[in-house]
Amino acid sequence: MKKQILILTLIILTNICNGQIKAVTEKGDTIYVFDNGTWKSELVKKVSSLNNISVKANVKIDDFSGDRSISTEMWNSFGVNSSRAKLSGMASYYKDGIYAITLSISSNLGCMSQQRSTLKVKLSNGEVIDFIQVSKTDCSNYVVASFIPISEAEIKNTNLKSLIKDNVDLLREYDWVSMRIQGTEYYTDIKPRKSKKIENPEQFFRQHLTAINNEL
Repeated sequence: MKKQILILTLIILTNICNGQIKAVTEKGDTIYVFDNGTWKSELVKKVSSLNNISVKANVKIDDFSGDRSISTEMWNSFGVNSSRAKLSGMASYYKDGIYAITLSISSNLGCMSQQRSTLKVKLSNGEVIDFIQVSKTDCSNYVVASFIPISEAEIKNTNLKSLIKDNVDLLREYDWVSMRIQGTEYYTDIKPRKSKKIENPEQFFRQHLTAINNEL
């Protein structure tokens, strides 16, 4: 997100601690300028503490190939959209460093299409992680789809594993603040939903992916 400032005319509004300066560009956009000459469009929000991993991970080893797969327990109703439909999900790990997120929600999105439908996750640091659907196409009104953290344009990249790892590292470090599931016709936006069973829904990716990594 950080970019070197080349030519910007700034109107200084107010100083912020730790050398951060809040400023406005000629176009009226608010940015935060740092002492080292870099800037961000928004400050990183404080990440909630991840003291304990409450998620359980189940490890399976194939009797013939010896390949290891890991899956986490389902988190029910940890997210909600504007229609009050609730999102549930879990995470998985397969050989060769492939991580997947499986989500389910009752919503009419047209079809959820393999290698076409997408998931976008906005993190508390402002980054957006792109996912592509890898599960089979499903045209029902109850969405169940699996995604890997890579964009459609990167799916054939020779550095696929490295790109996935980089995205997984970000997902493990920051809370999520919103998601967008995009079908062939419609999309739905989702926010964290706190409940007695899920006290920190914003930690879904951090909890589940860390639980997997603890088993690797």
